[in-house]
Amino acid sequence: MKIQKAAPTGIKVLLLAVGLAGFATPSSASANSAPEPALQKVVAPVSLGGVSLARPQPWQPAVAYRIADISAGYAPAAEVEALSAAKVEPGIDPIHTAAIIPGVFGSVALSMRNFPVAARWAPVYKAIVDCTAGSPCDHESPAFSEIIDIAAGKGFRDKLSFVNSSINRLIAYRKDSVVYGKLDYWAKPSEILEHRAGDCEDFAILKMAALLRAGIPAQSMSLVVLQDRRRKFFHAVLSVSTASGAFILDSLGNAVLRDSDLPDYVPLYSFSTDRAWIHGSKSGAQIADIAGGFATVAPGEGSPESSAASDLRQ
Repeated sequence: MKIQKAAPTGIKVLLLAVGLAGFATPSSASANSAPEPALQKVVAPVSLGGVSLARPQPWQPAVAYRIADISAGYAPAAEVEALSAAKVEPGIDPIHTAAIIPGVFGSVALSMRNFPVAARWAPVYKAIVDCTAGSPCDHESPAFSEIIDIAAGKGFRDKLSFVNSSINRLIAYRKDSVVYGKLDYWAKPSEILEHRAGDCEDFAILKMAALLRAGIPAQSMSLVVLQDRRRKFFHAVLSVSTASGAFILDSLGNAVLRDSDLPDYVPLYSFSTDRAWIHGSKSGAQIADIAGGFATVAPGEGSPESSAASDLRQ
C-alpha cells in the first residue's frame, strides 16, 4: 500500500519540475509569435484573375521555377539560365525572376511551378531561339528575314515599331480553328510563316523571334496572355521590359504603347525565356473574368476586324 501511495507523489514532483523548466526557456509558440521580417517589397495580390487568394494560413511566396523539358516535368531553378546569348543593352531591363515581382499592366506576377498551360510554351520558345539566319524561318519567308535585317540597324523605339507594324502586315489574322483545326494551338515561328496566318499569340511569337535576332535580349521580352475587359475577349501581346516601363507590341494596332496606356488589359499569365508567371491584381484594380479557370482561356478570340466591330458597338 505504501508503494501505491508513493507513485502519485513522484508523478507530481516530475510534473512540477517540467513546469518550472518551462518557465526557464521561452516556449516555441511565443518565439514563433514574433513578427517575421517582410520577405518581399511587393505586396501580395488579393486575387488572381477571378480567383480570390484568401487563405486561413499566412500566405507564403512560391519558389521561382523554370520550365524544363516536357518529358521531365518542371524543376526548381538554382539560377537563371539564359537561353539567348544576346547581352542586355542599356535601358532594356531583364525581367526579374524573384518569386513575387511587379508585373506588366500594373499587376503582381508570381513565378509558377507545374502550371499546366506552360507546357505549350517550352517547345515554342525553343523554336524561337532556333529561328536563326538560314533556318526554316527564312526558307518559309524571305520577307521575314528582310524585316529583321532592316530592324537590326534601327534604334530601340524604332526597332519595336518597325517589327510590330511589319509583322502585323506580313501575316493575316486567322483563328487556330481555321488554320490548325484546334481551338487553341501555339505554333512555332516556321509554322506561322508557312501558313502566312495566325491568331494573336502567333503574332507575338513571331515578333519575339524577330526582335531576338534584331538585338533585343530574350530576357527582356515576355508573351502575355490577358483579357481585354472593354472588348470582352482573351488576347495575347508581346511585352518588352525597359527602365522606363514595358512597351507593348499588339496585333490590334501598329502603334507601340506603354502598358500604362492600356488600362483595359488585365494580364492572366505570361512567359519569358524558360519561365512562367501568373498575374494577380492589386487591391481595387480590375480583375479578369475567368470563372471556368485558366483551362478555358483561349487567346486569339480578338482580331483587328472584331476589335473594330466592338469599338463601333461601344
